[in-house]
Amino acid sequence: MPSMQVRNSLTLIGNLGSAPEVRTTEAGLTITTFSLATNETYRDKNGDRQTRTDWHKVVSFGKLAEVFGKYLDQGSQVCIAGALRYNKWIDKHDQVRNTAEVHAHSFTFLSGGKQKDAEAELETEAFTNDKPAPKRSKKKAVAVAG
Repeated sequence: MPSMQVRNSLTLIGNLGSAPEVRTTEAGLTITTFSLATNETYRDKNGDRQTRTDWHKVVSFGKLAEVFGKYLDQGSQVCIAGALRYNKWIDKHDQVRNTAEVHAHSFTFLSGGKQKDAEAELETEAFTNDKPAPKRSKKKAVAVAG
């Protein structure tokens, strides 16, 4: 049986619950976090339409983090592609806690008309390590070289 490539990859389409939080580490790395709400509509056992909202913590690094901080606002609709990461930590009551984060690696802005500005900024600054800039299309995901 041929081996199958196994990947940690997901795509979410949703709206930002609040403005992105941008910080810079002592080493100069920009990190941006925000919450992303996704909705699922379904019919319950009585046939009534219901909506379930899930909240996801999204984290981005480097140039992508800078672009998110500059171009995203509360309520912005965005498509995020990334990988799911789990963190284990101990809280102040010595309880083990687990959290999940989406580490973003590409995006498509779905509202606000900021896609072209963000793409241009990433193409001029992020693709300087001998990787060609991606071809442009009307709506496409933008990956950041890392």
